[in-house]
Amino acid sequence: MAKNYEALGSSVVEKLGGAANIVKLQHCSTRLRAQLADKEKADLEAVKKIPGVLGIAEVAGGVQVIIGNDVSKVYDAITRKFHLEQQAAIKENLDKDLSASEGEKKPNLISRLLNVLSSVIGPAIPLIMCSGLISALLVILTRFGLDSTGSTYTIVNMVGTGALYFLPVLLAYTAAKKFNCDIIISVFLGALLISPTLIGLTAQGSYVSLFGLPVKTVDYSSTSIPIILTIWVFSYVQRFVEKIVPAAVKYIFRPFLCVVIMVPVMLCVTGPIGSYCGDLLSLALGSINNTLPWASVLVAGCLAPLLVLTGMHLGLIPLVMGMFNSVGYDNMLFPAFIGMNFSQFGVALACMLKTKNKNLRTLASSCAITAFLAGVTEPTLYGICVRMKRPLAATWIACIANAIFCAITSVHVYSFGAPSFFTMPIFLNPDGSMGNFYMAIAAAAITIIVAFVATWLLGFDDSVYGEAEE
Repeated sequence: MAKNYEALGSSVVEKLGGAANIVKLQHCSTRLRAQLADKEKADLEAVKKIPGVLGIAEVAGGVQVIIGNDVSKVYDAITRKFHLEQQAAIKENLDKDLSASEGEKKPNLISRLLNVLSSVIGPAIPLIMCSGLISALLVILTRFGLDSTGSTYTIVNMVGTGALYFLPVLLAYTAAKKFNCDIIISVFLGALLISPTLIGLTAQGSYVSLFGLPVKTVDYSSTSIPIILTIWVFSYVQRFVEKIVPAAVKYIFRPFLCVVIMVPVMLCVTGPIGSYCGDLLSLALGSINNTLPWASVLVAGCLAPLLVLTGMHLGLIPLVMGMFNSVGYDNMLFPAFIGMNFSQFGVALACMLKTKNKNLRTLASSCAITAFLAGVTEPTLYGICVRMKRPLAATWIACIANAIFCAITSVHVYSFGAPSFFTMPIFLNPDGSMGNFYMAIAAAAITIIVAFVATWLLGFDDSVYGEAEE
């Protein structure tokens, strides 16, 4: 049932003390932001009870009315009916930084970090999901005889992996909008991170030099944290540069100084942070695996969501490749990722069946397909788990359950690949025995069930996805 935006807007204006009491009205992506002449004239409790209002947040000099995704339509209806001056939409959603209504606690540090991740990565989720579906389709086509060495396969595979490969560029754009800094320079920095020249430097060793500064050679394709950190730092660098560069030469020297400052910072500090953490974790897990092989999958499984959120799992790939070369299997990372990959299917399935919000149901159904068929977890992780928080806890519970099971049953992976429905043959033992394969299927089933039940019991707040079904 469609909303009557004019009626909703009229009710909000009336409860805020009438149009004469509204000095200025703006909106961001989810909220009406009203500056009031006299806050005492507003009946905020009545505003909360208006159908279509998801909540309010009191701030200095005014109030914010939480509407959801339809806020622009309500805003247009209000300004049209009451002849209020239209203001430009506030591009950056600062909802997380503002005080909630009185008596409500501000989000803690972890919640604020998750909110930033969600808002930066969220806009890229549909494209990542699209690429995941294309990858799943490619696997199906290959099973039905598509030549994996032909040009058709190569082109479709390029599209299927493109969104994740170019993730630093996509997130540079969204992070620039989030942190309110120059979009073109931000995208340029993101593109530099996946430049073939920079990636090619990995062949020269772990480090190269930039005017004597140590640059850690890393393949930043498919990573998220390095570029988000980089653009966050850039937002402060840009402000500093704008203060010191004269207006007469700002057109040329502002971007010049920004790039000159940010490239060393990005390549020497903000970029390698995740890689440094991954290297330390790789050393630790390697030592654990040499001493107590069963414990390494337990540690990796318990850390799996954190590894994906930070991109540190990429730092473990050399360790895994070394294990394939030396002993012929991986008993650590990919068995642990049975939990990570299949838990996202269980989470998405539970959300799809439990929610009454049509936006979440549509998102969850697509996420479930990509996670189950192709092992692409980013849409569920960032689009659902990070946004609603509780499903992230359910993910962790399922990952731990899988890690315990894999540690007890010694599940091994014999071929390089991320666990998914179509890649289950990676668990087939070359000696022809089926025990390991059956245990891997059992691990996937346990993960899905635990993730589904945990998500259902913990519940979730789906109001972040806007209008629910009537």
